[in-house]
Amino acid sequence: MEKLVALCYVWAFGLADKDDYVTELDRLFLENPEDDLLLELEGLGNYPAAAWARLGRLADSVDIDLFGKELFAALEKVYKADVFPLAEFGRRCYKLWCALPYHPYQYEHIEPFSTLTYADDPLSYGDERQSRALYETALDYYKEKQ
Repeated sequence: MEKLVALCYVWAFGLADKDDYVTELDRLFLENPEDDLLLELEGLGNYPAAAWARLGRLADSVDIDLFGKELFAALEKVYKADVFPLAEFGRRCYKLWCALPYHPYQYEHIEPFSTLTYADDPLSYGDERQSRALYETALDYYKEKQ
């Protein structure tokens, strides 16, 4: 479920299209066709806000390391695809971070999640290299823990 929640966040906050999310949802639903939540989500295929409203609240009950690994893998895919200018990527990541649950305060002050709040700050004084270094360190965080 951690991967589905992470992919929903990335989709709902406009960082990626729904393809990866739908693929994971379909996989989970085929494994658990009796799951009411998955059935409901299948019916919300084109409504990222509605899907996020149902899944976003699960972020405070999933395994934070598994969720983080999946979230940052999805963010890395977007980052490396260079879909957005770095400043826009930063704005969207910050909005995503703001939507993470704050009870029990598990995402607010821990790395790599908190990096999403400040990694684009160096852009304000023209230092794209430093911003990229901050993002790349955050994106590599779970790779180093393996």
